[in-house]
Amino acid sequence: MEALAENTSKRLVPAKWYQSGGMQQPVGDASQRADPRAPLQDFVKISAIEDSLDYFTTGKRNEAQSRTSAEYEHASGGQKQRSPTTSDVSFDYVDETPAVAALYQHEPSHPSASTPQPITSPTPTLVPWTTSPQKALLEATTPSIQAPQAHLTLEEACLLRYFAETLGKWFDIGDPSQSFTTIVPQRARTSPPLLDAVLSTSARHFSTLPQDQQLQITRRYGLPHGLTIDEPSTLHYHNRCIAHLRSVSTEPNAILDENLLAAVVTLRFYEELDTPFHPHPTTTAIRGLQVFLEAQARPTLSLTGGGSTSWGLRQSAFWVGVRQEFHMAFTQQRPFRIPLGILDLYPAPRATSGDHEWVNALLILAAHVIQFCFDEGAARSVSAYKRLVERRDEWARMCPGSFEAVYSDDGGDGGGFPNRWYLDGCHIVAAQSLGFIRILLAMYNPLLLGVRVGRSVMMVEMEKEVKQAVWEVCGVAVSNRQSPAGMVIASFAVVVCAEWFDDEGERVRLRGFVREMRRECNYWPGVEMERRLERMWSSRGG
Repeated sequence: MEALAENTSKRLVPAKWYQSGGMQQPVGDASQRADPRAPLQDFVKISAIEDSLDYFTTGKRNEAQSRTSAEYEHASGGQKQRSPTTSDVSFDYVDETPAVAALYQHEPSHPSASTPQPITSPTPTLVPWTTSPQKALLEATTPSIQAPQAHLTLEEACLLRYFAETLGKWFDIGDPSQSFTTIVPQRARTSPPLLDAVLSTSARHFSTLPQDQQLQITRRYGLPHGLTIDEPSTLHYHNRCIAHLRSVSTEPNAILDENLLAAVVTLRFYEELDTPFHPHPTTTAIRGLQVFLEAQARPTLSLTGGGSTSWGLRQSAFWVGVRQEFHMAFTQQRPFRIPLGILDLYPAPRATSGDHEWVNALLILAAHVIQFCFDEGAARSVSAYKRLVERRDEWARMCPGSFEAVYSDDGGDGGGFPNRWYLDGCHIVAAQSLGFIRILLAMYNPLLLGVRVGRSVMMVEMEKEVKQAVWEVCGVAVSNRQSPAGMVIASFAVVVCAEWFDDEGERVRLRGFVREMRRECNYWPGVEMERRLERMWSSRGG
C-alpha cells in the first residue's frame, strides 16, 4: 500500500482554479464579458484555421499504434474491392495511426486527386468584420441562396444513412434536439466539408463491422448483394474533407460557420474512438478543435445558458466538442485544452433550466477538475480542492429530480455491477461524468500529501473510492445499453483505473465488460484495451 501511496504522490501535479462562484452565481471575469468581440477577432484568422487543419493532417504523426480496421483487414489477408465514389483523391496526408498510414503507402495505384469545388453551404454567408460579432453570426447562419443538393453515389448514400441511423446517437447523447441524427445528415447534403466528415466517420466504423453484419445492414437498405466499404474509402473521404476545409481557409468568417464546427467535431470522433490513450503533440493538437470552439464559444454560450430554450446545431456541436475534450483529457491524463475562462461564461443553471443545461454546467465543473489534476503550470491548494468537492456536492444536491435513476439496485451479493436505469441521455452523461469526477478527486486528493499518521488508512479509503466509482460507471453503462457511447466511456475508466483492482474476481468482471463492449459497440480499440489490462495486471502479479 505504501508503494501505491508513493506512486500516487508522484502523479499529483499543480493546477489552477478559475471559478469561485457557486452554482447560483454567473461565473467568468467581468472584464472578459464586457467585450465579446475582442477574443473572436483574435481567432478569425487564416492562420488559426490552417493550424486547426494541421491537427488532422499531421498531428497524429507520432502516435503509438493501436489496432484499427486496417490491421484487421491485413490480419485476415482479405482484399476488398472499393465501391465507386463521387471523385478521386490521392492520399497525401498522415491519418490517425501508423497502421492506416502503412495501408495508404501500399496503395500506389489509387486514383489521383481532383480539385475540390468552391463550397456552397446553406449555413455560411461570409461577411467582413464591419458589424458586431452577434450580427455577423446571424448573417453567417442565414442562407441567402438555397444551395444545391449533393449528387451522392450509392456508397455515399449508404454511408450517410448509416450515420443518421447508427452513429448520430453517439454524438447526440445529452442533446435535446438530436442534432447529429436529424440536422447533420441534411446539412451534409449541401455542405461538402460536413458531408465528407460524415462519410469518413461512417466508412471507418462500417468497414470494421463483421461481414455478416455489414450484409445485414445493406440488405435492410434494399441491397441484396451488400456493399463493400473499406479502409481506402475512409482515407478518400477524410482527405477530401481536409481539402474542402483548406479551400475555405481564406474566408474571414469561416471559423464562425457552424457546419465547419460540426465537421471538425465529427473528425474528432476519430481520436475519441481510434486511439484514446495516446496524446498527440501539443503544438498541433491544441490548434484543432480548440480554435473553432473558442471562436464560437461566446455566441454559443449566450444563446444556451440561463434557462434559454434556444438550441441548434452550433450548440450541439459545441457541447459535443467539450464532452470529447473531457474524455480525452481524462484518458490521456492531460490538461483541458479549451480555455476555462471561456467556458465559465456559461450562466449557472436555474430551477427552470433544462436538463441538458445542468449537464453542460457539470461538464464545466469536470473541466476544472481536470485542470486541477493535470495542469503543471499552476499551484494547487487544499482550499481549491475542497471547493471542487463542494461544487460537485452542490450540483448533485440542486440538480432536478429527473436525474435520479428510475430504478436502482446494487447488483446483489454476486459482485455484479449495480443497476441504474435512466430514461434520457442527459442523465447517463451526468451519472458517468460524476463518476469520472469522483475518480479524479479521489486519486488527486492533496490531503494525502505530507500526511504521515493515518496515511495508510487514507490510501485504503482512496482505493475504495476509486473502485466504487469505476463499478458505478460500468453499472450505468450496462444498465443503459440504448446508449453505445456509455459502454465505451465506461471502458475508459476501467483502463485508467485498472491498477487499483487486485481481486481476481473483479478483474474477471472488468475484463468481461471490455470484451462485451467491444463486441456490442464494434469498438476496435477494445483489443488494445484488453492488452493494456493484461499488461497492467501481469506486472502487479495478477
